[in-house]
Amino acid sequence: MTDKFELAVFAAREAGIEILKFYGEEVEVEAKTDGSPLTLADCASHDLLSDALSSTGIPIVSEEGESLLLEEDRYWLVDPLDGTKDFLAQNDEFTINVALLEKGRPVMGIIHAPALEETYAGGIDHSPWFEKNGNRCLLESGPKSQKCRMAVSRFHDHPDVGIFADINQIEKRVEIGSALKYGLLARGVVDVVPRLVGSSEWDVAAGQAIVESAGGGVTDWHSGQPLSYGKNGRRNPRLLSFRAPYDLSDFKRMTYEPILL
Repeated sequence: MTDKFELAVFAAREAGIEILKFYGEEVEVEAKTDGSPLTLADCASHDLLSDALSSTGIPIVSEEGESLLLEEDRYWLVDPLDGTKDFLAQNDEFTINVALLEKGRPVMGIIHAPALEETYAGGIDHSPWFEKNGNRCLLESGPKSQKCRMAVSRFHDHPDVGIFADINQIEKRVEIGSALKYGLLARGVVDVVPRLVGSSEWDVAAGQAIVESAGGGVTDWHSGQPLSYGKNGRRNPRLLSFRAPYDLSDFKRMTYEPILL
């Protein structure tokens, strides 16, 4: 299997099979240095992805492995189990995120939700698609919604999200875990995703590649520029993401001091 895109899709799905071996079982949970949970499912997925992607000869940065800054212009950025809290809550809303980065930008991304049997994929050279239960369809932007719909994190919400919803007259709010929110954004199920609490680069890179390939944007809340990668500590600023045909001018943003990264 020589095509990197197809290899990444295959690896994400195989990692999903590994994770499901632990799903619904009693698993030991460790606390990482930042307080987030770590399970054997995270580690098994990391090992499988590392083995599969290493065949490309491209360096790998994973949440559960090496996360230091790389001098290389090209590397894989991986979250082996995004939404470990969702995994432990058994709500099915956890994903495997795989992105390929080139010169600080995600050029391809795969989000796979094994419990839901859903896969999202796309990139600069790959038309975005969504597949569920083996049925694949291309992602195409539709018209703006009559009533704007917003997705927020199930476990990492921020009280000011309500202010954002009020000033933008957003009436529908969907709580969902992991990077699935970026899949819903690319599909047009929701219109905007504000992220006002901290996140890591591997949480977002795959989703950004997919959303951008579908015509939308994942932007720095403060500058309005597309999110870039390789930051110190791999932490992101506040984010505002939207689907096509929306753009930044469609949303009012509160003013904050930038997060020091």
